[in-house]
Amino acid sequence: MAGWDYEQISPPLNDTRVDNLQDSPSGEIDSLPSLDLDIPDRQIISNLDARIDDSRSYWDIPEGFNLRESRNENMRLFLGKQIDVTHLYRFQVPYVENEIFVGVESIVAYLTSRQPQPEVYPAQDAPRSRIMAADLEKALMAHSQKFQLNRVMEICVRNLLIKRVGIIYLSFDRHHGKNGEIVPTAVDPEHVIVDKNATLTGKCAFICHLLKYSVEELCFEYPEKKDDIFKTLGIVRGTPKQMSQEIVIRRVWLTHYDKKNRPQEGCVTYFGELVLSKYKNPNWLYAKGSNNFIDMPEKPFIFLNYINDGQHLIDLTTPIEQAANMQNILNKRGRQIMENADKANGMLVISSDSGLTKDDAQNLTGDPNQKIIIKTAGQAINSLIYQVPPHDLPSYVLQDKFDQRNTIHAILGTPSEFTGSENDQQDTETLGQAMMAKNQAAGRQDLIARAIDSFSDRYFRYLVQMMLVWYDEKHYFVYNGGDGEFDYITMTRDLIEDGMAVTVKGGTTLPFDKSRQEAVALNLAKMQMIDPYNLYKDLHMDNAQKRYDAWYKWKVQPEALARDAQDSMDESSAYVDYVDIMNGREAKPRDDASKEHVLTHRK
Repeated sequence: MAGWDYEQISPPLNDTRVDNLQDSPSGEIDSLPSLDLDIPDRQIISNLDARIDDSRSYWDIPEGFNLRESRNENMRLFLGKQIDVTHLYRFQVPYVENEIFVGVESIVAYLTSRQPQPEVYPAQDAPRSRIMAADLEKALMAHSQKFQLNRVMEICVRNLLIKRVGIIYLSFDRHHGKNGEIVPTAVDPEHVIVDKNATLTGKCAFICHLLKYSVEELCFEYPEKKDDIFKTLGIVRGTPKQMSQEIVIRRVWLTHYDKKNRPQEGCVTYFGELVLSKYKNPNWLYAKGSNNFIDMPEKPFIFLNYINDGQHLIDLTTPIEQAANMQNILNKRGRQIMENADKANGMLVISSDSGLTKDDAQNLTGDPNQKIIIKTAGQAINSLIYQVPPHDLPSYVLQDKFDQRNTIHAILGTPSEFTGSENDQQDTETLGQAMMAKNQAAGRQDLIARAIDSFSDRYFRYLVQMMLVWYDEKHYFVYNGGDGEFDYITMTRDLIEDGMAVTVKGGTTLPFDKSRQEAVALNLAKMQMIDPYNLYKDLHMDNAQKRYDAWYKWKVQPEALARDAQDSMDESSAYVDYVDIMNGREAKPRDDASKEHVLTHRK
């Protein structure tokens, strides 16, 4: 112990205000400006700036998270900017074998191969509740298709691996479509500053979102503040050049406490000395008797975390950081091998007694038909011009390169079978062995897969909450379930029943071998080793339970099946009309009403 220095025996995160409470004195350890919407604007801005700057310093301190430098270095490694050319001679060519890029993109492709599948549970066991739950589930899927949620997820997973966190921001855009729309956005984590005391599942005093606006966009977004914006920026006439200049604003979602010490959620948007807006969290129904979908108001950010001990909202590290040294050594070994290959012809040595000048030596191109004249003076030609043979690299140099490559993918969990690369695969490797290696690699991704499931679950629950708040008018969706048929869904807040539950089917973002699963199911059916219900599920047929019920009734009492077919003609648009009537709105007659629609109304 006596030989260890302080850095080796102290915790890696040693801030006694946030992390190292064991060495902190009892009592007050920090003093933070208050967060409150009721204080003067100038004081709000001053307090927010102080809290934001304090937290940013905490995340970026080299002895702690060193977040900014870590993100910059990870991005350089990912993009292949891994060689400092100032340390190379002019004849040396930079060599980069970017296995980190290959590994990261393989992980992203694997973990986001499919769109997450929400599952909505009805509020009660009744036909009306089941149909409304099914429609909400389809609306969530249609919303995901409309805004390309799978693409948003790709960006979030890539940010997770490079920038230690992935973030989705949900906002209601009143200008999107006829009645506005809820828009999910993959936010660059470098544009979000979170409270230094924020934990993974606990409190978060504030989240600051940095946004870029042109002056004309800002005046469009806040028309009532146009004069104040002009005054703050020193604009008089508003020329095209002045209106096109871009500025950064801060939108801070914060938690403050009222006079009864109850937590309240709010939002303040400002730049410079001007507060553009301040209001309570708009994604919550505050009226007495209103039923919200989530338990309490939450900031509209969904965080994706991976390597985390729960004490911070930002991950402790990334696989890229752990593989960085191996990548640098791999590049070094690759350059050694490349430069040795460049010297495969050896080196020509010319004696000064040959009579050849430096210019003559420069003109020797290695052309086999080139002729030279030298003065031998009775000496052997080999003593005047000699081709030094190349140096053979030791076998361990090449082996070390393979070891570094394998170590990188071992850290990332992406062997060659997982990435699709044929490098380093043995010729004798069987298909079964390759599949075993791939399955083992897939197991390495289970932790991230579970994190994505939790991330998706929180996303869809917050999306439903925002639908409950903002869908006061009808929103229309077209959903393609992949069966060749389109479902036309109408969604309003009144169609979201109190007591509904939303979750995400685990592992739905991962790829699966559909044809292999179906072939196994058919073989089991031939051997009578599978029941019809699971056979329908494994064959990926819609409504497996209904198919099984119909099969059973057909086998036992065929006439009951005919009666059920008549009784089950419930049609979702009829329930939309029914909800409108029950809420005191006029339900206009439909010109294209089907037989099922009329029967459902009568029922």
